[in-house]
Amino acid sequence: MPDLEPKATHGMVVVGEETVYLSHMPMFMAPHAFQYLLEVTLQSAAGDARQLYVDDRRTTGTAVYTLAPEPFRISDLIAPEGQRPKLTSFTGTLFRGHFERGGVEILDPVTVEVQDIVHFHPFDHHASRPAALNYLAFGKGKELFLAHRITKAPDFDHHIAVRPVPGATGTVLTDDLLREGPRLEITGRADRPEDRLHESDQVTVRFLEGGPADVDLQLTVGREIYEEEGDLATEIHIH
Repeated sequence: MPDLEPKATHGMVVVGEETVYLSHMPMFMAPHAFQYLLEVTLQSAAGDARQLYVDDRRTTGTAVYTLAPEPFRISDLIAPEGQRPKLTSFTGTLFRGHFERGGVEILDPVTVEVQDIVHFHPFDHHASRPAALNYLAFGKGKELFLAHRITKAPDFDHHIAVRPVPGATGTVLTDDLLREGPRLEITGRADRPEDRLHESDQVTVRFLEGGPADVDLQLTVGREIYEEEGDLATEIHIH
């Protein structure tokens, strides 16, 4: 990435309650051509920012919450192994709904403290689309989520809650594994929007990266949090 990469507003989907995650809302154009997941904490002069957000989510029942941050360089999230990135804190505005599509402002400003970079990859227009549906797993404790792993246009962004199938044995989605954002393959589904996971689906998944290759997991799909195809329909998109 060029040293003089311009600063830009990189909108993010807000996921989780006990632990808060921010997922970049990407496009296949510079400087937005990256998928990343951040574990964060939220602070606000208005009070306990995380609790204010959780209370609003539970009261309204809204699925989509987004953050419009101050402009920054995505390259500032990149750091050598074992080191902290240059960007560890930034401010933004928290919205109920999509911040560019009629969302309602609920906290401004809110300070975001980056605790961990769960997943980070740049898009490569030479990449090959996987044959089977791929997701990234993340979360902590009883809050488990999947985010569709984005590869090349046309593609889709998708975030869902999941839980182990009751009675299933050998579940290995531990906090330690989830901290690394393991890549999972969904058995029997193609990597396309029409085959994405839906609420109440029960699926078999296996690790492609970040977990034991010989283990199959049984998961039940919970609530759909966010789904977007238009921003990822082509290599060139005007925001």
